[in-house]
Amino acid sequence: MPAPRKNSDRYRSMAHYFGALIRDLRDSYETRIGEPMTVARLADRAGYSVSMIGQLERGESLPESGQRVQALDDALRAGGELRKVWPLVQRLGHRTIDELAAATNRAIGGYRDNQSGVLLDGDDMERRHLFQLAGLGLLTQGSLSGTGEPIRLMLERALGTAHDLTVEDWEAVCAGHMQAVLHQPPARVRDQLAVDLAAVRQELLRTASERASGLARVAAWLSVMYANVLWRIGEHGAGQRWLVTARHAADVSSDLDMRVWARETEAMFALYSPLPGQAVLEMARNAQAIAGTGVTPVRMRAVAMEAQALAVLGRGQEAQERLLHLYELVDRRPAAERFSWTDDAVWFTASWVHSYGGAIDEAREARDNALALVATYQNSANIQLHEALSVSKSGRHDKALAIATQVISDLDPAHRTYPILHTARSVLATVPVEKRRALPALPDYRAAISAAAPG
Repeated sequence: MPAPRKNSDRYRSMAHYFGALIRDLRDSYETRIGEPMTVARLADRAGYSVSMIGQLERGESLPESGQRVQALDDALRAGGELRKVWPLVQRLGHRTIDELAAATNRAIGGYRDNQSGVLLDGDDMERRHLFQLAGLGLLTQGSLSGTGEPIRLMLERALGTAHDLTVEDWEAVCAGHMQAVLHQPPARVRDQLAVDLAAVRQELLRTASERASGLARVAAWLSVMYANVLWRIGEHGAGQRWLVTARHAADVSSDLDMRVWARETEAMFALYSPLPGQAVLEMARNAQAIAGTGVTPVRMRAVAMEAQALAVLGRGQEAQERLLHLYELVDRRPAAERFSWTDDAVWFTASWVHSYGGAIDEAREARDNALALVATYQNSANIQLHEALSVSKSGRHDKALAIATQVISDLDPAHRTYPILHTARSVLATVPVEKRRALPALPDYRAAISAAAPG
């Protein structure tokens, strides 16, 4: 879910913060769900008057109860985000941000006031960390729910009582996050990533110069993964900003693999966006230029992005040529290493290229090979949707929509990410407009897509 845009005029109190969150959820509704959400529509669905919705969004009023918050959460398909933050907003909603910031300024270094050395009481500490979390956007990401482990880790690091991690330790942490990103629903992963990003930021501020490049590499790695989970839940603007940060951190680190990986990931996400295909193609080629001529996993992925971009642009022959080049690189690839290449990746690319090109038999072979190897829900669902693309390209549009409907319906709701839904919507885009209304499978397809909010 979106964190409220940081505008001082909207942050006068926690009530304004809560109102900004409601407004941003409403503004992002069309991107997330596929239909606009006006004030009038929200009022009708949540059981409020139009004027009361306006007062809530301006921070002038708060809901009367948690039940009323739940109604707003349901109407905005917020996935519980309003409900999670509500207890804190209810308690501190009319305390001004200036009051909370004053506690922050008195206690940046720990429990004691930096100037007077006076021990702060529990309420001051609570307000300080509440404000700190609000500024990081963590309040809207469920960090205060469950066992509170993200909060505990942040407190330990803020107090200086956590054991400092070496760069190697941080890389192990990143590897663990990578597994979570690949296999768990994105909403479940983002909280821990956000806390570790905040911790790395603290370490960068106080680290010795000899550790700076290593920590910059860690920051880039965490930022790429954070962008990944944001993109999967439909937060494209925030995800793109984190990719820019990842690129900057990778450049500071001077790590070639990381620099390429940040850029090819940007190209990959762009494939699932309204960005023109030519722009995606340029991103992929830029990543290859940085990668150089060595046979590395990151270079292979950049070539895969180029082949996929060419396929989307309808430049089938060029896409086939890049796919053949990818096969050559895979045959020459070195032993597994960081950002290692996996065999299902080449078959995923082949499935994409052949499906967009309408090569039924080749697409089926690539798809079968990929599904025999793939271990992540994201790629598995997308590969199955490639079949729908291939079938539609052959003219069997109704069957294609039926396949796409089944894939989405069978998917765990928490796994219905934006890239998967983008591929599913691409199936309908292959159907000529004049033929769509006559397709019996269209109503079920549209119902499945509209019900599948990003997880």
